Amino acid sequence: MATIKEVAQLAGVSVATVSRVINNNGYVKADTKLQIEQAIKELNYKPNEAARTLFKKKSKIIGLLLPDISNPFFMLIARGVEDIALKHGFQVLIGNSDNSLEKAKGYINTFNSHNCIGIISTAFDHHSITELIATQSLPVVFVDRLNKEQNGISTNHYRGGELQAQIVINGDAQHVLLLHEDLTIETFKLRYKGAKHVLEQVNIKVTDCPVSTLQDAKLFETILTTQYIDTIICSNDMIAIQVLGMIQQLNYKVPEAIQIVGYDNIPFSKMTYPQITTVDQSAYRLGTTAVSKLLNIDEADCEQIKLIIKKRQSTRN
Repeated sequence: MATIKEVAQLAGVSVATVSRVINNNGYVKADTKLQIEQAIKELNYKPNEAARTLFKKKSKIIGLLLPDISNPFFMLIARGVEDIALKHGFQVLIGNSDNSLEKAKGYINTFNSHNCIGIISTAFDHHSITELIATQSLPVVFVDRLNKEQNGISTNHYRGGELQAQIVINGDAQHVLLLHEDLTIETFKLRYKGAKHVLEQVNIKVTDCPVSTLQDAKLFETILTTQYIDTIICSNDMIAIQVLGMIQQLNYKVPEAIQIVGYDNIPFSKMTYPQITTVDQSAYRLGTTAVSKLLNIDEADCEQIKLIIKKRQSTRN
């Protein structure tokens, strides 16, 4: 017996779009609807009537699955999701997975048991969690994820790394410490590659350094002094704030001796002295746009939000 997933694959659309056609719920383009109807006929697909009845009893709740709600970036996404959801008469049920597959499974079961109308989810460190979410029959919108096969909203992380590099080049960087997180995670890898490419194009010396180095203050100090680092590019603002505190304790002047650039433009980046120069990927807008996309899901589509440089006092002119 054919499944709804097989219908979606044959028609070249998402499972959510097929579900909308079957249940006559929500707008679907005429040509897309025809493709789906042809796929249903070709596969002799028979919708589950019990499932269709359940679909019609959907609540006014949106499920939001996050990897770490203590991170200000994800808090801003959540605020954006909630603000727009409430405007449309929906409530938000938030799940904090801590990047745990088991916790993610538990929250997805909760979303289903509450008859959520759909799921909004950010990118996760573990691909198995993302794959689990993508197989749900509920409509799904991924935030901070670039995948043409899924509905999503994101930014160009490679371009973000390029912008970080351009900022420090303008500040006359001579030797850059690229302080990166886990490079098996696509977002961090793209930022790292973008920054490194631009720096190498203008022959600026680059030293790679995992963020775990910050756990050893002596090792970090040794890298700064022996390598004559005058610039630090951080993969996010939380790391940039930590670095600022550490190098100030070592009596380095910022930005005169060492300039620092972050990423995300979280509110805390403006509460330091000096304030952190950063790349703003509009976390709040990612959240608001994700809700709008969820409530109007059609074909799989991934939209990009423009990045903005926030020049502040932690980098040189």
